[in-house]
Amino acid sequence: MDNHFYNSPLENNIPVILAMLGVWYINFYGCETQALLPYDQYMHRFAAYFQQGDMESNGKYITKSGDRVDYNTGPVVWGEPGTNGQHAFYQLIHQGTRKIPCDFLIPVKTQHLIRNGLHH
Repeated sequence: MDNHFYNSPLENNIPVILAMLGVWYINFYGCETQALLPYDQYMHRFAAYFQQGDMESNGKYITKSGDRVDYNTGPVVWGEPGTNGQHAFYQLIHQGTRKIPCDFLIPVKTQHLIRNGLHH
């Protein structure tokens, strides 16, 4: 992914597009939060890890040139593995009155093989 980020033009750059979605959702849709919902217990700390980088980077209101930004810089990022959060906040996501963008994260290959992966 680092090579893709470094070498891809902005219009095809997946990390840049995903980062801009947060700015888009908060400024044009009024969504103040974004949920990261991994469906693999091995990714149980991913949301907390991602929070630190995303919210620290977007938690500034001054540009590199010292000017104040005139837009919201990013949403509050949060989440839990789907199995942990299903009964805690999924009710709000599915049937509440707020728009909450959600990223569902599913591994390509499981790290916990049960009967040769037949459970998938």
